[in-house]
Amino acid sequence: MYKVVIIGAGPAGLATALNLIKHGVTDILVVEKHTFPRYKCCAGYITAKTKKAYEDLGLNIDDCHYSLIKDFKILYKFKSRLKIVNKFLYTNRYIDRVELDDSFFRLAKAKGVTVLEGVKITAHNIDKNRITLSDGNEIEYENLVFADGTCGFSSRYQKNGKRNIAMQLTFESDVPEAIDIHFGVTKRGYAWVSSYGGITNVGMTDVYKSARDYKAIFGKFLQDLNLTANIDNLKSAFTPIGVRKPVINGNVFFVGDAVGACDPLTLSGLRYGLKSGEFCARAIAENKVKIYKRHIRKLKTKFNFMKVMLKVFYLKSTLFLGFNLFCRCFGKSVAKIFNNFFVNKK
Repeated sequence: MYKVVIIGAGPAGLATALNLIKHGVTDILVVEKHTFPRYKCCAGYITAKTKKAYEDLGLNIDDCHYSLIKDFKILYKFKSRLKIVNKFLYTNRYIDRVELDDSFFRLAKAKGVTVLEGVKITAHNIDKNRITLSDGNEIEYENLVFADGTCGFSSRYQKNGKRNIAMQLTFESDVPEAIDIHFGVTKRGYAWVSSYGGITNVGMTDVYKSARDYKAIFGKFLQDLNLTANIDNLKSAFTPIGVRKPVINGNVFFVGDAVGACDPLTLSGLRYGLKSGEFCARAIAENKVKIYKRHIRKLKTKFNFMKVMLKVFYLKSTLFLGFNLFCRCFGKSVAKIFNNFFVNKK
């Protein structure tokens, strides 16, 4: 029997646990289906605000070897359109999230959070406040927090809405250090080629359509870049488009991607996931569900706007005018908007 059981030891789940401890709630169990260090499909960048959010929870980002990246280029249909003077984006030496997630996990353990690794939830009796785990144990709870992503066990309690797909391939290379953001590669998404310290990270996103052969699209992208890599190592993950139900049954909460705390346009979700954990913990500690519902309502308003932006931005006319007119004629203004709206707000 636990005061709080959290399903998932990603950023949102551990942020919930650490914030609960801040509020004096220590009877916590975190259940994680993977073992750490674990791989997570991610472009490997964090913003200045995300960096601060982690540091507020006690994580020293410098220990994860993050540094402010160099300037980067925006390309449309493989033609350079704009150079961005970076101010707010950081990456680490491996251009991934493995070290960051592992450090956050070790921080939570050091603070006294109990984590069951390599175990997943297999059944949930919502009426009896009980879950069954893959190791055969049954756990009872006062509050249950799902932090298990877009398609985890908790997705059965949510409507299956639209999703973004993100794909990524990381490999050793001698490509010069650079960050290129590509548009015009997928229908309603972007792609990237990031090289840093002998590592190259190639990825792309799109609004998911089951009929599309994304492995073939990714292979064509590599071919157009004249890059050779083993595409069998391609990793992918889904991110939500739209905010989901934050609470059911009065004591079952959803945080991070499980509640849709991810920008549908940029796919930025780390800081939103951390904040969802913060407000969820406060709601549980104060026994006021409305605290969390109010936070998610505000997030829904913001992301509804970004959903409209997603549709407008990827119109053929918008892409044509944006990259053939505005980037060329108003480059400084576009760079400022990109830095302050699409990056610094995340």
